[in-house]
Amino acid sequence: MRAIAVSVWIFINLVFFGMCGYIYLLWSQYWHYITRRQQEAQNELQHKVDNRPLVDYYQEQMPMEILHMQRQALLRSQTTPSVRQRSKPRFKSNHKKIASNCINCDASTTKRLSAFKNRLAIRLRSVLYDESNVFKSKHDNPYNVEYHGTQRSPNIPSQQLLCRLNKMVPNIPTITGQESAFKHTQIGYSVPKVRLLDETEHYNTCAIVSNSGALNGSNLGSFIDNHDLVLRFNHAPTIGYEKDVGKKTTIRILNSQVVAKKQFKFLKSKLYTNLKILVWDPCNYTSTLEQWRDKPDFDVFTPYVKHRKAKPKTNLHLLDPRVLWTLWDFIQSHTSVRIRRNPPSSGFLGEQKM
Repeated sequence: MRAIAVSVWIFINLVFFGMCGYIYLLWSQYWHYITRRQQEAQNELQHKVDNRPLVDYYQEQMPMEILHMQRQALLRSQTTPSVRQRSKPRFKSNHKKIASNCINCDASTTKRLSAFKNRLAIRLRSVLYDESNVFKSKHDNPYNVEYHGTQRSPNIPSQQLLCRLNKMVPNIPTITGQESAFKHTQIGYSVPKVRLLDETEHYNTCAIVSNSGALNGSNLGSFIDNHDLVLRFNHAPTIGYEKDVGKKTTIRILNSQVVAKKQFKFLKSKLYTNLKILVWDPCNYTSTLEQWRDKPDFDVFTPYVKHRKAKPKTNLHLLDPRVLWTLWDFIQSHTSVRIRRNPPSSGFLGEQKM
């Protein structure tokens, strides 16, 4: 009996210690996995910070068939009246056919344009929901965004949504030099005495020229130049591409990377001379102007002051960075899923104000 009791006791201990060892093994593997994922996320975030794209537009190579359809649609717009359509703040179901809005198109062209729009909507929806992934967005927050607002229904008419946006940001809030953060500083002294857009200025037509490669071969240069105001972004070139993109530029919106990085030749290039320029640089979500002045995302102030001294005729302004997060809050509050916690792009700023 004693031998049986000892054997049972040994068996129970072996089972107990075996279970403890197995639980410890599972627990250690789990924490190894969590640690590895956190390290990978940090490395990925650091890689994004160190290797951010030189411009803030999507640079994926578009399929040739889509580029061809885009060019055909642009060429057709020269000879047919077009009404600018603003997209709704959410994507329609891809089960419904999206109208092409093409006037005087044959059946084949209409079908191809509809297919292109469907593919584009599907792709945008996919990107939006991929960016809303909670595991991805948890670590991708370089600007310390802490949004505490509520998400509203996205089923709001586009005109009503636009009116809300214009009421929230009725003008372009630029640095005046009279703010306490910049008063009696080189930056404050460098701010132009004139506004970026004077109240007396009026433009009947406006052409917003994107940086898309789809304009190559479009022959839209003269069409673009015939507009009263032509808005361009970042370092998109015009010299050598006048036939397709035109040569006229009224306003150019630049992100701080273009201003700060030497390869863009902000102080020397003719792209940034004798025109209106709006420069923006993001601050942290809750930063004050003083904090932004002391720690900008890129050193935008040094080249700004140098450019103003070298080329005083250029109407060069700095955007108040706090408005970027006002716009971001507006977008998030009207979007049903989480959006990337980055400030709006140059393109959005231009589209919103023009």
